[in-house]
Amino acid sequence: MNAEGVVEVLAVVAGLALVLVSASDAVSTLVTTRRRPGRFWPTPVFYRQTWRAWLAVGRRAAPELREGFLGSYGPLSLLGLLAFWVLLLVVGWGAVWWGLRSRVSGVDDYIDAVYFAGVGFLTVGFGDILPTGDLARLLVLVEAFMGLVTMALVIGYLPTLYGAYSRREVQLLALDDLTDEATTPVGFLEASHAGGGVEAVAAAFADWERWCDEVYDSHSAYPMLALFRSRQPGQHWLTGLAVVMDAAAICVATIDGRRNGPAARLLRRGTMLVKHLRGLPTVGLEDAEVADSFGDEQRFRAGYQRLAALGLPLHPHEQAWSDLRRLRAGYLPQLVAATRLLQVPLEFRHHTARLDITRSG
Repeated sequence: MNAEGVVEVLAVVAGLALVLVSASDAVSTLVTTRRRPGRFWPTPVFYRQTWRAWLAVGRRAAPELREGFLGSYGPLSLLGLLAFWVLLLVVGWGAVWWGLRSRVSGVDDYIDAVYFAGVGFLTVGFGDILPTGDLARLLVLVEAFMGLVTMALVIGYLPTLYGAYSRREVQLLALDDLTDEATTPVGFLEASHAGGGVEAVAAAFADWERWCDEVYDSHSAYPMLALFRSRQPGQHWLTGLAVVMDAAAICVATIDGRRNGPAARLLRRGTMLVKHLRGLPTVGLEDAEVADSFGDEQRFRAGYQRLAALGLPLHPHEQAWSDLRRLRAGYLPQLVAATRLLQVPLEFRHHTARLDITRSG
């Protein structure tokens, strides 16, 4: 075999390798919903590089435009990911057809080969370039089938993705402590208690435990969902998670007899979800320094007194504060790191219209 023949064989092998890697990445994302362990598969590379660029532009945007700009990344990234897969597949098939150009009439250089690959992948079929021989004709059918399957998978993938997104957001609308200020963990506990005492608090924790399970399952299967921001201003699933997890931690650490109940189960589920944030499809996530949050004993004391006013049996203040610091150390550093990575404001606001029903006429 001469040098030109060796180059053609290498082009075919390299092209098929790129096609197989790209197709495998698409299938693992859209069908098997299992993340590849490596950082250099197409989907992680795409999200890592595009999010860095998008975030760099967003940080330079005016404050009133920044949230909208960052919020548009999630939906647009899906279109970009599809285009990235198509590009890799067409480039790979182009290398294959360039290596087999002796069996395709009309392919003289790599640009011709890429054009023929694109026409075949998108099933356009102009007919100006034709394969000759059984092998080339069979490969054209394989490429066309791959193109149809890729488009069909993406079309079927979108309803599932947006269904999971909607379920996540609907639960966030229920995170309302009945004030016009930012929702706090103690405010969440007080509002839940006002709706039916300790049973209502337990029911609220049970609802949020199911929400954590659903979010963990959907965001494990579709990691890009983590980059979808809320449609409601002032709300984000990470800050909502922080509120309910802090409420559960306060309940477990402070209220007597709550170490094995719904609050403890929610804290366990939420911690599992937070640990999963290390798999965000952007960049490596390191734990944040949150020493100031751990040291805010005065704020905890005020919350402790508000819970005591509800008539709840509480552990001694020093014991409760020590247990709360220990519990928060298990999830807060990773959670704060994720909010910084995604540029999420560290507060949750519910913008329900206030209705005064105390007056008539």
